[in-house]
Amino acid sequence: MRKIVTYITYLTLTNSSVFAIDALSPIQRFLGSDYDPEEYSDLDLDQQKRFAPFSPADSDLGHQLILQRNPMRAPIRADLSTNIFWTNNTASTRNNKDEGFLWQTKALATWKPRIGNNLFADFYLSQNVYRYDSPSSLNFERTDARIGLVKATPDFFDMVFYARYEYARVTAGSISDSIYSAERIRLGAHKVLLSTPKHTIHAAFDYAYNMDTIPDRLDRDEYGAYVSYSYRITDKIRAVLYYQYSLYDYDQFNREDNNQLLGAELYWQLTKSTRLQASFTHVNNDSNLANGVADYDSIQGGLGIGFTTKF
Repeated sequence: MRKIVTYITYLTLTNSSVFAIDALSPIQRFLGSDYDPEEYSDLDLDQQKRFAPFSPADSDLGHQLILQRNPMRAPIRADLSTNIFWTNNTASTRNNKDEGFLWQTKALATWKPRIGNNLFADFYLSQNVYRYDSPSSLNFERTDARIGLVKATPDFFDMVFYARYEYARVTAGSISDSIYSAERIRLGAHKVLLSTPKHTIHAAFDYAYNMDTIPDRLDRDEYGAYVSYSYRITDKIRAVLYYQYSLYDYDQFNREDNNQLLGAELYWQLTKSTRLQASFTHVNNDSNLANGVADYDSIQGGLGIGFTTKF
């Protein structure tokens, strides 16, 4: 009986906005939307993947690789994007699901200077604004910042390792109205398993230790694994399929959540700096809390446009 009272108290203290924030977190890509396997290496001829069109002479000469000037790596990146999503579960709840639309606007800036032999610093700052068509009580804003190091290891299975400090803060309608904040240390690694002119497969895993979280009931450690497959349809159109598994180990209520995310994305690079994108995700959260109070299942699909500049 005491456990039931505890869980009821937990639900009373946790409003629908916090549930939505918790649910949206895994939808942000596991490695961050700024991840690019080639970002931490000097491109060689094989990685440029540009070949001449087929011709009758190919039988004698073979495929002709077009040599291109290798541009200098641009460590600073700024990105602005806006997306509109439809979801069948706006508040990420088990019962009484309401479908609706979500508008997300995101601005981010990253700086990844090379500071040593295959060693990079990682500075990141982003601001997200989420607006629901109904109910407006779910509207929130999220600020993320991180400082860390990225190490490429060509001689150790060609893996990339990273360690960083992360800070996240969520507000509800006003920048002074904070409803969630967290500080954590994240460690991880990723590896490109396959890289050809059209196909790329990479996998990753990470661990995050929360140092401080407000409110305390959302304090948790995170364990995650991720795999993705990318297919380049044309030089300007790319499709991505990915799967992510996360284990959230909460400090309170002996709570553990198993979260699974299956997604698909399509990118159309209109110009060097402008892209259109479409996405579809399915999220399932299975928690050990009594009566399934933190379980949910949702699907989400959306369209968006983004602008990127590097220098």
